[in-house]
Amino acid sequence: MPRPIDIDHKYSRAIAKEIGEKLRAALKPEPDQPESLKTQIERLRKLEERAPTIVPGTEHGNKSRR
Repeated sequence: MPRPIDIDHKYSRAIAKEIGEKLRAALKPEPDQPESLKTQIERLRKLEERAPTIVPGTEHGNKSRR
């Protein structure tokens, strides 16, 4: 099993943001996409805005160990 990597919160968020930007670019609605797919992509975008962080230990103000 791989060992966890301790990454600073700001770098973790930057990585997640970059991945999100790449996915948004790749999943950009095209005119020939079915309307149902466009709706689901838009729903994902809205859910992403409300989603809590996935970085362990940051939900309750805990800082990562150094």
